[in-house]
Amino acid sequence: MSVSLFPYASNRSKQVQYDVFILDITGAVTQSPLPMDDRSCLALFAAPTQAVIDAHLGTSSEFTAAQFDATSLGADAQGILINMSKQVEDLIFVNVRCFSSTAGVTLVERACKKSTVLTDSSLLTEAAVGAFGNLGIKIDWGNSPDFDALTVGQVVVDIYWRAK
Repeated sequence: MSVSLFPYASNRSKQVQYDVFILDITGAVTQSPLPMDDRSCLALFAAPTQAVIDAHLGTSSEFTAAQFDATSLGADAQGILINMSKQVEDLIFVNVRCFSSTAGVTLVERACKKSTVLTDSSLLTEAAVGAFGNLGIKIDWGNSPDFDALTVGQVVVDIYWRAK
């Protein structure tokens, strides 16, 4: 016989999922996903066009170019779009870490504020679920280290979420 520590409630019926995405820093403002065949995660450093956003997510205006414009992705900032195959209902928590320097000894970490919608033209660290169930993330790394100049390291994105 098993005993549950939590009483049954319909809102507890969906288990929290955990995913990790790793981007390898391969040059100044250049990153590629690890493993190399994982194309679900797109790193943004310059303002993307709406066509680039829509093509990556396979949706129409789920996230807008204004949410990742030149103001949002200024110096030492990054945008990340994650194609979650339209499966996310609720975002619980997002944590992003940047390991840089030789052997990854320098760590800068950002906990992303959960937003209902990413704020247009603003340099905020935040994350949101799009209308179709994909994820958009913006990170202001600050100047420690000079993020835009990094040529080696990794960005690790931890996501806790519930499925539809």
